[in-house]
Amino acid sequence: MKENRKTNIKVGVTVILALLIFIWILGWAKRITIAGDYNVLKMRFDSVSGLEIGDHITVNGVKMGKVHDIKIDGNYVIVEGYIPKSVIIKKDAQARVEMLDLMGGKKIELKPGESNELFDFNDVLYGKLSTDIPGALSMVGNVEQDLKAIIIDTRNMLDKINKNFSDETVITSLKNSLKNLEEITNNLNSFLIKNNSKLDKTIENISVITEKTDKFLTQNSDTLLATFNETRLLVNNLNKVVNALDQIFNQTKTGENNLGKVIYDEELYAKLKQSIIRLDEISRLLQEQLNSQGIKVDAKIRLFR
Repeated sequence: MKENRKTNIKVGVTVILALLIFIWILGWAKRITIAGDYNVLKMRFDSVSGLEIGDHITVNGVKMGKVHDIKIDGNYVIVEGYIPKSVIIKKDAQARVEMLDLMGGKKIELKPGESNELFDFNDVLYGKLSTDIPGALSMVGNVEQDLKAIIIDTRNMLDKINKNFSDETVITSLKNSLKNLEEITNNLNSFLIKNNSKLDKTIENISVITEKTDKFLTQNSDTLLATFNETRLLVNNLNKVVNALDQIFNQTKTGENNLGKVIYDEELYAKLKQSIIRLDEISRLLQEQLNSQGIKVDAKIRLFR
């Protein structure tokens, strides 16, 4: 009886120890901790592309945590993960869903960031989905129609090119163009060879002229500057004279000055006209007297009163 009891106790202790060892190994493998030395990181993605609970969270490629929960929030996906408190997350941290291996596994790659401010775990970290093999294949499927259209257009263009080059007229024209181009090239080469010395002389003369001009400008910079200043003053003075003449013309036209009053005064004009008529009559009388008997002067002179 006592032997059976001892045996049961041994078996029970062994089972309990085995369970404890299994739980410890499972926690170590899954990075499950009951000591509370982890932070809960909330991340929001547009899509997670097959990410599952229990997938790894890596920090700079090192496995540091696990995905704890995945929820749908409208058009977004909220992912909660456990990461050790020893991992310091900055405010500019980045989370990205990436492919774990070629078999299609997923993981979350976390970049801790370089900001001076720490990330508040009460906030949500916005993440992105990296393009994986299925995503790349989906993109290829989306551009399949465009690729077909490009291939068809390329084929049509090649057909047109073949038709053009099979036309004897086009080939003849192309040969003539190449021949003319060759003649032009030869003529240009011959011209350059014949006039090589002249071109060198011309370039040398241009260089000399440039040097002399530069030297002249350098030596006479003060004189040229003074000339420019005097020219500017002259132009300003001419502008003043023109403005003054314009003002005089305006005053004359409006009758504000004496010349304007003389020119535009109608009464004075009438008197001048009448005076001119009288002078004309007097001249005519004098001319008649001169032609006939001379000028008669009838004057009484009193010498004494």
